[in-house]
Amino acid sequence: MGLWDSLGMGRKAEGAADAPSRSASAPAPGHGTHGGVSWAPRIDGGACRGCGTCLDECPTGVFAMGRHDKGARVARPADCRESCDRCASHCPEEGITFPGRAR
Repeated sequence: MGLWDSLGMGRKAEGAADAPSRSASAPAPGHGTHGGVSWAPRIDGGACRGCGTCLDECPTGVFAMGRHDKGARVARPADCRESCDRCASHCPEEGITFPGRAR
């Protein structure tokens, strides 16, 4: 069983009727604040290879795997802790940044 299967995202689950869908109220990427949180993490889609490290390292469950592109996405930005950067420091591709966070 691979990572995608363990997350319920294997080929069989892609078209499943009970698969979660993105909320209609979810903000469009790149527009204003990210889920109401100006310092939430951003994932470089070109760098992300879908390894799942950010999901494993995040203590609050901010990330989820995309259903179609198989890369990570910021699913719950409001759950991100401003002082935490475990996802970015452990990302093997260095693809996670916090552009709105004051250093």
